[in-house]
Amino acid sequence: MRSLVFCVGFGFFAAACSASAATAADLQAPDSALGAQAPARGHNVSITVSVHGRGPLGDSVTVHIHNDGPDTGYLPRCGSGPLILVQHFVNGVWTGGVQNFMCLAPSAPGPVQIVPGASVDEIRVFEPGRYRITASVATRSDLSNSVTAVSNAFDAP
Repeated sequence: MRSLVFCVGFGFFAAACSASAATAADLQAPDSALGAQAPARGHNVSITVSVHGRGPLGDSVTVHIHNDGPDTGYLPRCGSGPLILVQHFVNGVWTGGVQNFMCLAPSAPGPVQIVPGASVDEIRVFEPGRYRITASVATRSDLSNSVTAVSNAFDAP
């Protein structure tokens, strides 16, 4: 498993993260709250978001991307990690689907590969709001059969 740390808010970029003690139960609501859609796999690749703690820059979350399928999953690259997009729940509707952080220069050519049984963790920081993460997933390295995987909804108070 590989972990990358990026600190972001839905409107700002920060260079350092800091989190204080708060339990995930204090910060995370069930998927059914506020009419949120349940998570959706893409080619047997799932995205699960866990809220870890609160800091001066926002709430720290881990985005866990796991391949449960028999095929290698390919995701578009953003720097050294996969390109993940953020949707914000506003007025009863999921909006956005935007990249809310800066991608560094690619560390390798081509998409990020996640072999069967493997996972990738990305850490982000969010300002208050209700969010979910989406990512394009393919089983072909040219990304020609991409589908969208959707995470669980989470609250950053």
